[in-house]
Amino acid sequence: MAMEARLLKSFVAVAEELHFGRAAQRLHISQPPLSVHIQKLEAELGAALFVRSKRHVALTEAGQFLLGRARHLLAEADRTAVEVARVARGQGGVLTLGYTATASHQILPTLVPLYRKRHADVRLELLELRSASQPEAIADGRIELGLVCAPVRAPGLLETPLLRERLGVVLPKQHPLAARKSLKPRDLDGQAYVGVRPDIEPAWAEASLRALLLAGCVPRLVQETDTKISLIGLVAAGLGLSVVSESMAVLERPGVAFRPLIGLRLELTLSALTPRSPTPRAAAFLELSRQAFGAKHARR
Repeated sequence: MAMEARLLKSFVAVAEELHFGRAAQRLHISQPPLSVHIQKLEAELGAALFVRSKRHVALTEAGQFLLGRARHLLAEADRTAVEVARVARGQGGVLTLGYTATASHQILPTLVPLYRKRHADVRLELLELRSASQPEAIADGRIELGLVCAPVRAPGLLETPLLRERLGVVLPKQHPLAARKSLKPRDLDGQAYVGVRPDIEPAWAEASLRALLLAGCVPRLVQETDTKISLIGLVAAGLGLSVVSESMAVLERPGVAFRPLIGLRLELTLSALTPRSPTPRAAAFLELSRQAFGAKHARR
């Protein structure tokens, strides 16, 4: 049986004051409604809670038993109300975040500590997903926000650019081109090239190869990989070189060298994907992203 909170509050006030007049003043109500509350509660429970006389009010054994339970129930209700309000403001619950591997080089190391510091009551769940898979994951409710290599086909979602990265070349440390401080697109012409499968990051794969071709460079594709991490490993094994985002230099993989690529008019854009009406948790993460990276514009 669910007891009304107002009846329990009235009971606790009378039980603690042992005086109907003082309890009514404490509750900011008149005495007759207070007496009705107690009578209704006693009727619901089928037990007398107070022994009353003209000069004396005392708890019965049943009343003494109920007092501790009532205090606990009211405290739990107050805590629940506070927790629900915090969740509604994005200050509690679980934020499930999808991310492409490239976001783990700079965006996540920057944002995750900041978000945890400001929203300590929110538990972050991170799910690595291909950029092209994240719109469906948002639609299915598996993630609330995605970090992608843009552009991606995401009808109905908001895309907020966070970070634009320049491109560089990763190549075996013993490669003749590694002796140079920087490289130009024509330096890569005819070189053995390791690429990421186009279906993994289609926007990135197509844009980078198209930019190389426009710059007069025709690399010799010798191997495709599922991830950029394995791409670095194949470069270290001497299979060839590749064009990657500049943030991948933080990996510092033995056996490879990273060199700036000069003269290629292409940047890799990392964006946040959200529904048009994101959850409070996702909205807080997006706002923090804007503050950290100076992002201002979202595309629908």
